[in-house]
Amino acid sequence: MEDTPVQYMERTRRYYRALGYEQDYRWAHHEDVPFAQLSKPISESRVTLITTANQPGPWSKEKPPKRQTWSNEIATAPESLYTQDLAWDKDTTHMRDRESYLPITALTRLVERRLLGGLTKSFHGVPTEYSHRLTIENNAPEILRRVVAEHADVVILVPILPVCHQTVSLVSRHLEENGIPTIIIGSARDIIEHCGVARFLFTDFPLGNPCGPPFQPELQAGIIEQAIGILETADSARTTIAAAVKWPNDQNWRDRYNRVQPGDRARLLAEGNAQRKWRATLKQTHR
Repeated sequence: MEDTPVQYMERTRRYYRALGYEQDYRWAHHEDVPFAQLSKPISESRVTLITTANQPGPWSKEKPPKRQTWSNEIATAPESLYTQDLAWDKDTTHMRDRESYLPITALTRLVERRLLGGLTKSFHGVPTEYSHRLTIENNAPEILRRVVAEHADVVILVPILPVCHQTVSLVSRHLEENGIPTIIIGSARDIIEHCGVARFLFTDFPLGNPCGPPFQPELQAGIIEQAIGILETADSARTTIAAAVKWPNDQNWRDRYNRVQPGDRARLLAEGNAQRKWRATLKQTHR
């Protein structure tokens, strides 16, 4: 059906099989989900924002961004972050509007309206790792350390590509286990719910714009306000709310993303072989 959410885990499995990868990726899955209660009303709470985009820089295919946790003061937030190496839906949308994936302006306006207590000095970036262990043992604890250092009361996490949704889910779980309430705003519902998180606002949009279509500030503001409301009203783990907003105009995007057609297989296999060769070369260069 047209409005059925994209099954990203299955779509990704078929895509990587076409690229020539024989072993299917194992997505993180948990039955038990930690849930932290708000320690104060949301109107008095300080919010931290977590992104999976990369810092701006002179990055390229030959010089990709380092996989590391990073922070940037909100007062000096760049107009855009580096996302060209991420698998967002480049056939449907773009990421030229920072607010579509890093809603600093929308959150600032909620503070001005006294619906939020404030923002922390910095927002933080967490690297996307295919390794569950690296996220759980290294990056999630580092995010926790930075969040605690800035006295955050709640955390909003915004993923971009499919594996980013798993990354922020694991980080969210770690924060909840340590008493910090979180909400994820994302578009890969199957991945988030498979992993198991406390609160999730599902926006059925193409990957890359989880906070709303680019350059539609009123719609984006409504989504962020809904996320804040969920933080205050959710009373149990695995709270998932779907935003009642449709992607404008193009409703065929769900069928396009990483869909493998019979005529694509030879091209995709060649691309997969080229990727493996490039990664081997890159690994040798960075030794």
